[in-house]
Amino acid sequence: MLSVRDVLERAIERFARAGVDSPRLNAELLLARALGVSRGDLKGAGERELTPGQLCEFEAMQARRASREPVDYILGEREFYGRMFAVRPGVLVPRPETETMIDLLKKELPAPAGLAADIGCGSGALAVTLALEFPGLRVLATDISATAVAVTRENAARLGARLFVARMDGLSAAAGPFDLIVSNPPYIDPADAEGLQPEVLEHEPHEALFGGKGGTAIAARLLRQVAGVLKPEGLCLFEHGFNQGEALRKLATAAGLKDVRTLPDMAGLDRVLWARG
Repeated sequence: MLSVRDVLERAIERFARAGVDSPRLNAELLLARALGVSRGDLKGAGERELTPGQLCEFEAMQARRASREPVDYILGEREFYGRMFAVRPGVLVPRPETETMIDLLKKELPAPAGLAADIGCGSGALAVTLALEFPGLRVLATDISATAVAVTRENAARLGARLFVARMDGLSAAAGPFDLIVSNPPYIDPADAEGLQPEVLEHEPHEALFGGKGGTAIAARLLRQVAGVLKPEGLCLFEHGFNQGEALRKLATAAGLKDVRTLPDMAGLDRVLWARG
């Protein structure tokens, strides 16, 4: 029989050969799942032997990760703002950068209330977090993807968030008016596709990644929708690429939004468009 130490070292080597970033972290996460323990529990379990079932499960997960499938899809979950969200193929994996919008709201608008919308909800990480962190908000989550709508509903139910979830293109079927609108729209320029990691390019949904020409075409269309349903002095926050701040400010201004600013993420990079109706 093989021990935890044996299979862990073999997995690390396999992931390194496959070009996986942080091979030890990935190997530990997957082995912990196969054993049904926490990652921290592995430290004192080096001589523990795996059962045939555990070894088979770990081998299957290794094969998926070595093919560069995101570890979050394999585990079926990803942490966002201190909560675990279910994720699966067909929805974008939540990123830490998106947490910036929650932090900005807490800093600039400590107790938002009224009707809010999250455009392109994906896994529901942003919409659910809004509903749980700001009880005064009534949150509508929308997405064009049936998978995203289903996963958002699943996460809302599991985490106890009350949401309205609807399948639609942006806010095309929403009357509003809204006090707050947030979005992490697709914003990668298709011309930059070749530079993406296989985990992203080959596994995550392209409709949630690529923002059309220059990476801003979809955001431009959504901002025009936002301008039509946002209350006067209502607030709009859009995540964008680190080099798209100026472009998004121009698009927001052209759409008729006011008090247009660009705010940084935790790394100090331009990340969020801030505008009012």
